[in-house]
Amino acid sequence: MPPFDARAEVGSGVARTPGEDYQRLKRAVAGELLPAAVVDLDAVERNATVILDKLEGTPVALRLATKSIRVPEVLRILLEMGHSRFRGLMTYSAAETLALSEMGFDDLFLAYPIGRAVEAQLLARVVSDGRRLAVVVDAVEQVRLLAEAARSAEVELPVCLDLDASWRPAWGKLHFGVRRSPLRDVHRAVALAEVIERVPGVRLVGLMAYEAQVAGLREHNPTSRQLDPIRRLIKERSVPHVAAFRSEVVAALEARGHAMTLVNGGGTGSLGTTPRDRSVTEVTAGSGFYCPHLFDHYAGLPLVPAAFAALPVTRHSDPDHITCFGGGYVASGPLGEDRMPVVHLPPGLAALDLEGFGEVQTPLRVLDGAAIPGVGDPVFIRHAKAGELMERFSEVLLVRGESVVGRARTYRGHGWSFG
Repeated sequence: MPPFDARAEVGSGVARTPGEDYQRLKRAVAGELLPAAVVDLDAVERNATVILDKLEGTPVALRLATKSIRVPEVLRILLEMGHSRFRGLMTYSAAETLALSEMGFDDLFLAYPIGRAVEAQLLARVVSDGRRLAVVVDAVEQVRLLAEAARSAEVELPVCLDLDASWRPAWGKLHFGVRRSPLRDVHRAVALAEVIERVPGVRLVGLMAYEAQVAGLREHNPTSRQLDPIRRLIKERSVPHVAAFRSEVVAALEARGHAMTLVNGGGTGSLGTTPRDRSVTEVTAGSGFYCPHLFDHYAGLPLVPAAFAALPVTRHSDPDHITCFGGGYVASGPLGEDRMPVVHLPPGLAALDLEGFGEVQTPLRVLDGAAIPGVGDPVFIRHAKAGELMERFSEVLLVRGESVVGRARTYRGHGWSFG
C-alpha cells in the first residue's frame, strides 16, 4: 500500500510537505526513548473539526468510541473540543465502563451486550454511583442478567435494543454487514421490547443500529481496486435500507409508549449519511480522530494522520536498507494487505514483502531517490486501525507543533486490560 502522501494542513493552517512534516516530528521526539506512541494534537483538532462539520444542519449529537481512543486523557481533550455537540462515551466492556465512570466520565453507553452475571453487577455499580448509563441487549438472557443485578443493587438499568442493520438483498442469500444481532426485523425488536416491559429492573430507552457495511467500508481500497464499484454499490443500497429499518423500529416502539431518547447509528465512515436520518439522535466516531490508514480513502472525509508509532533506526544492513527497533501490529478483521501497518514518514521507505513488520526489529527498503535515515533517526508508522496501537504502549507522547507538550497513560498504562 502506498504511504499517505497528502500535504498536512494543521495547527497554523500552513501546508507542509511530507519532508517538512517529518523534520517537525523528528524534532518533537528528539531525546525520547523509542519506540513510542505519538499523538499529534494539532492533527486531532483538525480531524475533530472535519467530523463536527458533518453534523452541521442537524440536531444530532456525537458520541466518542472509546475502543478507538483508549487513552483517558485524550478522551478528556476531545470532550473539551466538542463542547455541546459531544454527548458522552461509547464503551466496549462492562469493566471498562466501570473504570471510566470511576475516573469521572459520565453518560456511558455500552454498545456490546454482556453475557455474564458479574458484568451485569459491574454495570449496576455504575448506576449506583450516580452515573448515566445505557447498555445494549439483543436477547432475553441478557435482559434477565441485567434485571437481576439491578434489583439486587436496588437500581434500574436503562437498555437499548441492538439491531442488525446489515443489508440482505431480496434477490439472494447475501449478507453485507457484520453478524452481531438477531434483531433483524421489526417483529423481533418489538418482541424483545415486550419482554423488557414485563421485567422489573430494566427500562427500554433507545436502540442502536450500526451500519458497518457503510461506516466500515471505504469507497476505494488500493489493495483491491477491482472491487471498488461493488463497494460503492453496497453503500448506496445500504443507506436507504438502514434508514427505513431504523425509522420503522423507532415508530413501532414509540407506538408502544417507549420514548426513544437514544437512537445511535453509524461511525466515522458514515458521517456523510447517518446524521441525515431523522430517526437518529446521535452518531459515534472514534477512529477518525486518530485517522489510521484505513480512513485514507473515504469519499468526502479529509482527515489527516494523527497517531503513530515512532521506531528508531538501529542499523543499515545494505546500502538501500535500514533496520528499525520494534515492529508494527496487524489490525483485527479479515486478513489482507490493508490490515498491515504502513510507513508514514520519512517518505520513501517500505516494508519488505518477505518480512513485514517484526516483533523486535523491522527491516525497511529505501526506495530510489529517497533519503536514507541515519542510526537513531525515528521512523513513523501508521496502523490500519486506531485503538489497537494503544494496547502496546503504556503512554503516548502528546505533540503540538514540534514539541512534546504532555504524556498520557493508555489503558495499559493504567493497568487496565479489557479484552
